[in-house]
Amino acid sequence: MLDNLTNDDVFAAINELTEMFGVKEPQTYHDLLAMLGKNETQRCVQEIVTRLGLPIRIELSYVSKDFKPNSSDGFRTSALVKTDWSGRGTSSVTAQVSIPQHLPMFGSSALNGFPIRVRVSENCYEHPETFVSVMAHELSHVLLASLHHPQKDSELHTDLVPILLGFGNVVRLGRKTVDSTSLGNTTTTHTTTYGYLTDSQFEFAYNHVTTFLNRQHGEKEHLAKVVKRIRLRIKKAAHSLTTFRDYMAYLDNCLPARMRKEHAQRIVQLHQHDYSADWEGTIKEVKTQTDRLEAFVLAVSHYTNNAVGQLKNHALSLKSSLEQIERVAMEIEKDKTMLRHHVSLTHQLKRAIQGRLRSV
Repeated sequence: MLDNLTNDDVFAAINELTEMFGVKEPQTYHDLLAMLGKNETQRCVQEIVTRLGLPIRIELSYVSKDFKPNSSDGFRTSALVKTDWSGRGTSSVTAQVSIPQHLPMFGSSALNGFPIRVRVSENCYEHPETFVSVMAHELSHVLLASLHHPQKDSELHTDLVPILLGFGNVVRLGRKTVDSTSLGNTTTTHTTTYGYLTDSQFEFAYNHVTTFLNRQHGEKEHLAKVVKRIRLRIKKAAHSLTTFRDYMAYLDNCLPARMRKEHAQRIVQLHQHDYSADWEGTIKEVKTQTDRLEAFVLAVSHYTNNAVGQLKNHALSLKSSLEQIERVAMEIEKDKTMLRHHVSLTHQLKRAIQGRLRSV
C-alpha cells in the first residue's frame, strides 16, 4: 500500500497522467460483467484492452486460485492484494501480465495485434467487479510501458490510470471483496482490498476526477443551451425571410400610390442588391457551423487537453454565431416590418391562414 503518500502526491500524479491521457467519461461495465458470467473471459479482457486504447492481442491462460507466482517465468509479479485483519489474502483474484522487455512503442504498427500473455485465476468469476478492476490495473502497466512512461513501474500511477480512463466506478465496487465463513454460531468476515491506494487516497482521486467531469458537463450543458438559442433564432430568421420575400413579391405587383420617402428609398435599395440572398447565405452558414459544432460537443467523451481546448474554442464560435444570427434576424425583421405597412391586411391574413394550414 501507499500509506506514506499524501493527497498532494496523489494530486501531482493525477495531473501528470491527465496531461498525457486526459479523462474519460465513466464507461459502462455491466457488459463486461455479463461476459464473465457467460465464461467469456478472453472477450472481457480484450474489451478492457480496447477501452484502455491498446491495440494488442490477449493470449489468455488459467491458473489455479492457489497458484503462487514467481518472477522467473516472464510474468510481472504483483503484490496487488492487501491481506485482511488476520493477514490472509482470502478469495484472491490473480491476474498476471507478461510484459516483454522490448514491447513495441505505442502508436507504432508493430504494437497492432502484438500478443500479450495474461494469466488469470480460475475463480475470476466469483468476484467479477474485482476481476475487471485487477485486470484494468495490470493492463495499465502495459499501456504505460508501451509509452515508455517514466512512471511505468509506479503502482501509484498505475492505480490512477483506470480511474482516469473511465473505470473508476467498477474499481470503486471491485477494489474490496468481503467473504464470510461460518463455524457453528460464529461467522467470520474476511475483507480483501485490491490495489495500492488507501481508501482515502482512492476517494480523493475518484472525487477529483468526478469534479473535473462535472465541470466539463457544465460546459457542455451551457453550449447545448447556446445551440438551442441559435436554432430558435435560425427558425425565426428563416420564417421572417420567407415573409419578407412574399411581401416584396406582393409590392412588385401592387405598389401603393403613396409611400414614405425613406421606405421608398429602402425598397429601391432592396431591388438594387439582393439582401435576401445574403441573409439566406448567412442563415445556412450559421446552421452548418452549428450542426458541426454540436456534433463535436455531443461526441466528446474523452477530455484530453486538445479536446478541452477545442470545447473552449467552439464556445467562442457558438457565441459569435449567436450574435451573427441575431443581427441578421433583426435586419430581416426590420425590413419585413417596413414592407408590411404597404401590404394589404387581406393578403397578410391570407398568408397567415396558409401558414397555419401548412403547420397542421
